[in-house]
Amino acid sequence: MIKHILKLNWNKKGANSLVILEIFLAFLVLFAVLSFVFYNTDRLNNPLGFEVENRKYVRFGELEGRDSTERAEIYRQLKLQLGELDLVEKVGLSHDVSPFAGSNWCHGNDDNGVHIQACYSVVDHDFIEANGMNVIEGRGFIEDDFNAPYPPIMPNKHFMDEFFPGQSMVDSLIIFQGEQSRIVGVVEAFKYNGEFEESDNRMLLMYHPKNMNRLTNAYLKMDPSADVAYEEKISDIVEGILKSSNFVIQDAEALSRRANLETWIPMIALLSICGFLCVNVALGLFGVLSYAISKRRAEVGLRRAIGASQGSISSQFTMEIVSLAAFAVLLGTFFAIQVPLLKVLDVNQSIFYRGIIYSALIILAIVTICALYPSWQASRIQPAIALHED
Repeated sequence: MIKHILKLNWNKKGANSLVILEIFLAFLVLFAVLSFVFYNTDRLNNPLGFEVENRKYVRFGELEGRDSTERAEIYRQLKLQLGELDLVEKVGLSHDVSPFAGSNWCHGNDDNGVHIQACYSVVDHDFIEANGMNVIEGRGFIEDDFNAPYPPIMPNKHFMDEFFPGQSMVDSLIIFQGEQSRIVGVVEAFKYNGEFEESDNRMLLMYHPKNMNRLTNAYLKMDPSADVAYEEKISDIVEGILKSSNFVIQDAEALSRRANLETWIPMIALLSICGFLCVNVALGLFGVLSYAISKRRAEVGLRRAIGASQGSISSQFTMEIVSLAAFAVLLGTFFAIQVPLLKVLDVNQSIFYRGIIYSALIILAIVTICALYPSWQASRIQPAIALHED
């Protein structure tokens, strides 16, 4: 029967070419969109690395025009006075590379015998606790580190897995930014640009005035009972310390939602377009198959007259369109599989294989569903009526 169906399709190759082209293009579009969706949703499985619930960020900038002594006093007063508020549990500070700030500072060197590279943030000793970061090995920064003989650093797990897999490097010295630094602990993650950011090498450096780094942000761990109106108290204190209103108070949860929307919106839009495309493909196939059956009523009647069952008639028409779809999917797979084989994009190649598999299953499912009703209608044709009409 399969040989017969293939021969029928070949004999009608001109009429079937448009159906094949439609399914082929639908498959490629679906493959591209699903690969994009898988790429993004896979990153949601990796931990963010810090808490956003009950957190406020105060972004006050680099304090231009203030000398180092004045800046140091402002940092101290911010931590002291904000920490004294009854609904503020912890205050930490950092420079520009911070949660949802959209900045990146990266450094790489070969001084350790291997090329290491990481994007880093400069933070004070309370930053980790203020942001609820998970220290999975060693410890966080402490005040005593301020006078340590070697600058303390804290890489993330991704950094350790790439450069020192299976090793415990706590209290070990490595060269970073041109000087020997001591690893005091390892944090689980720090995807400071949001949940959809790809996991990468991250490094936390402890702030020290001698490095000329300027702190620009304060992070407040708030009591859950603090509401939006409480920001006014925070604002009054910050304005009094800075002697300026040139700062902004942000809610971490709102920033996280906004950052996620930048990825969710295009994903939903593309999936909606794919859904619309699949509906159009389904309607087109349904119409083509219904028209083909109406043109072949005499053939169906003759087959029924010589003893063909309703099941064989129905399965023939179903398999005809499914075989066309399978050919189009195989053709699309040939082109789609070049992406992971040639490693066109520097991402996990399994994403593309999943995109191919799911796209093929969706297309074949749509085609099969669309073929069932017209095929059932064909099987219901009465041979006497069909032959009489002919």
